[in-house]
Amino acid sequence: MSNNAAVQVIAPKHSAHVSLSRRAFIGTAAGLAAGAAAGSLIRAAQFSDLPTIKLGPYQVTRLVTGGNPLYGFSHFNRLLDDLMRQYFTDERVVQFMLECEKAGINTWQSSLTASAERQYSLIRDAGCKLNWIFLAGPWDIDRSARSQEAFDAAMAKCPAISRQTKPVAVAHHGVYTDRLWRAGKLDRVRDFLNGMHDAGFVAGVSTHNPRVVEEIESKGWPTDFYMTCFYCISREPEDFIKEIGVEPVGETYLSTDPDRMCKVVRQTPKTCLAFKILAAGRRCDSPQQVRQAFEFALKNIKPTDGLIVGMFPKFSDQVSENVRLVKELAA
Repeated sequence: MSNNAAVQVIAPKHSAHVSLSRRAFIGTAAGLAAGAAAGSLIRAAQFSDLPTIKLGPYQVTRLVTGGNPLYGFSHFNRLLDDLMRQYFTDERVVQFMLECEKAGINTWQSSLTASAERQYSLIRDAGCKLNWIFLAGPWDIDRSARSQEAFDAAMAKCPAISRQTKPVAVAHHGVYTDRLWRAGKLDRVRDFLNGMHDAGFVAGVSTHNPRVVEEIESKGWPTDFYMTCFYCISREPEDFIKEIGVEPVGETYLSTDPDRMCKVVRQTPKTCLAFKILAAGRRCDSPQQVRQAFEFALKNIKPTDGLIVGMFPKFSDQVSENVRLVKELAA
């Protein structure tokens, strides 16, 4: 990597929402959804023909809704984390899912945070039929887990959780994948894939590091798909010192990373779901910059690949905007 790579910074934190009664929730959510129904139906007719790709036996839209903004994971700073959490109440999360579905998106992806676990049944109760991709991390399955043994035990629960929630696919969490790779314990990812396949689920691997994809491909492990981050945010300080000569402050995005990840995405025949194509909001300064990011992504991944994009529609209708971009650019 060249020494003139761009550096950008964040410091993410998160917390859970406050629970609501089912009766109060449904009444409030119904009111919010009714207020937007007319516009949503118009958009549904306009955007319902989003292109799709195969994920195992399932057809999923090339645009998948990402879960990070819903739970305050801005990957930018704590102020934006807090703003996202305040905006995405339980009611608004359900309204958002219904808006995505009406706009033509048929899949969302998220971890199983405390908020997500609580909201899952609320989303289904509201009639939302979006497919769900489960991003499985041990710290969400067992929130008290600290040791490697506890992490292993938590990940072993993924088949049982999946039988209850019925995701169309389950992915090994990218942060945990990259930690295991760095520690020389990537074999645990293969064990996860085998366990999920034995339980009858489509199973994949999320990672921020293109070298992980290369290693898994070289070993021929039975992953059905990859979730591939455009930016390697799992670097350690010593990696930055080696690559750019300095240790940055906070979560850092290098401008040369997307090309590196796209290269391995094109080399694997497996379906890839690219994420952080907007560098966690750093490439959103104008509509033109957003369009350029989508255009770069769709031109540099395979036609059989998709995009996972987190959306925060407090200030603009990002659902409609992003659906329109994918529809136009993927054509």
